[in-house]
Amino acid sequence: MNDRSARPYLSVAERREVLLHAAVAVLRDGGVEALSLRTVAERAGVAHRVVSYAFGSKAELVKALLVRETSSAVDASWRAPMADLGFGASVEAALTAYASVIRGDPRLTESLAALTAFARLSPDLSGAVRSEAELARDRIDALVTDWAAAHPDAGIDVDHAVTGIHAAAEGIAAWWLATRDDDRLPDVVRTFSAGIAASAKR
Repeated sequence: MNDRSARPYLSVAERREVLLHAAVAVLRDGGVEALSLRTVAERAGVAHRVVSYAFGSKAELVKALLVRETSSAVDASWRAPMADLGFGASVEAALTAYASVIRGDPRLTESLAALTAFARLSPDLSGAVRSEAELARDRIDALVTDWAAAHPDAGIDVDHAVTGIHAAAEGIAAWWLATRDDDRLPDVVRTFSAGIAASAKR
């Protein structure tokens, strides 16, 4: 029996998504040191050349993985809360949702943080970190821009607000991973949110 006939055809985009799922599993189980094109191929049950064809290099795999996970976290955190609440309450709701994403899978969050730190120090991978940061900022910017357009009387400086939210999200993630302090987390989120709301006023 021809093995190829047993496998459904996948587009390049679909194949990349399957491989990124496998990359997440490798990262969660083995950490940064375990992540390679070969280990992703083994986890996905495909030939090494399939991963090489889909991504070309480890740098492109890391970039795609960081962008995918950042996109997922931002979408889960920012879309629903940025509604008809006041700006400060909207930011607080969004940062609370983001904290829930972090707390929902701390092992993956730790692994992604380690991958980001590793990539920053690598000439071949540092571009992946910039792409991730730019994506996060662009997505937050789009959501805050939509909110500001719907609430023109709020007088929000969108660029200032986006910078604050992006930095707060990074800080909350690092703080919670270091402390695992669920009791103080709401107060931390509230403090960040109040500061962002106050400083974003024109």
